[in-house]
Amino acid sequence: MERHPDVVHWEMDSHVNITDPYAGEIIEGTTQHLPWGIRDVGANKVWPYTKGRGVKIAVIDTGIDNEHPAIKKNYSGGVNILSPMFTPHDYNGHGTHVAGTIAGRAEAMNVIGVAPRVHLYAVKAFNRKGSANLSDLLSAINWCIENEMDVVNMSFGMAKVSDSLGQAIQTAYRKGIVMVAAAGNQGTSDHVDYPARFNETIGVTATTKDGSIASFSNTGKEVDIAAPGEKISSAWLNTTIRDMSGTSMAVPHVSGTAALLLYLRPDLTPDHVKDLMIQATTPIKGCSDYGKLSSYRSIQYLAYNMGRFIP
Repeated sequence: MERHPDVVHWEMDSHVNITDPYAGEIIEGTTQHLPWGIRDVGANKVWPYTKGRGVKIAVIDTGIDNEHPAIKKNYSGGVNILSPMFTPHDYNGHGTHVAGTIAGRAEAMNVIGVAPRVHLYAVKAFNRKGSANLSDLLSAINWCIENEMDVVNMSFGMAKVSDSLGQAIQTAYRKGIVMVAAAGNQGTSDHVDYPARFNETIGVTATTKDGSIASFSNTGKEVDIAAPGEKISSAWLNTTIRDMSGTSMAVPHVSGTAALLLYLRPDLTPDHVKDLMIQATTPIKGCSDYGKLSSYRSIQYLAYNMGRFIP
């Protein structure tokens, strides 16, 4: 294959798995008025100014349960990479949970996301067991590029580098797509999963309710920002709700914040979005390498640069 004139690069296909360290009981409802992560990042404080209306967010995951009351108003379609003739319905729950944190919109169920007016797209590359082939992930990213997504949520990771994945990420980045990825859940202090390690992505690790780094979170110099990821309440299959923990749960807080920013300034580049979030972070206990996401401060910083004031 290397000698073939039409082949630029090749590598062996590989498997990628979604693994979260904690999954709570499945319940019908919750007493939380707002999920604690939404309050923690202050997203609700900027909803009078931006809810991410019209911004296109793709969730590369296990699909999305588009009939869930918290999601169906913002669901805009998608693609089933695994079986293109079928809809990208979620039979696992992971993708639905992520989507609820990005754009949940069910006040009666108390499932409300960071950016509750975005257009959500399900890009199903993981099967019901939470497993995907690298080749399917490449097809998923290509779909996002071809369909001009604004933000791509990647709540998954792999330990080994893939040149093909890196090239796909670089192409999306050059097209102006904000790519957000999970640092991983092995609890290591010197290793961050791919694609979060790539410079073109926003690498996200998880914090706990007390504001410290979660024990399961991977950390390292490739992490750009931390966000709530411990016992996050969000949508689950069959109109239910579930608490989940993991860096997978932290990523959608950042993706939703990117949408809040892009509604106000659609011309922001991925680097602008990343820099605004990093500048607006708040301190983390025992961590000086990066800070914790603040949707509220990020919007304030952008408004200030636009000559506007958000109290």
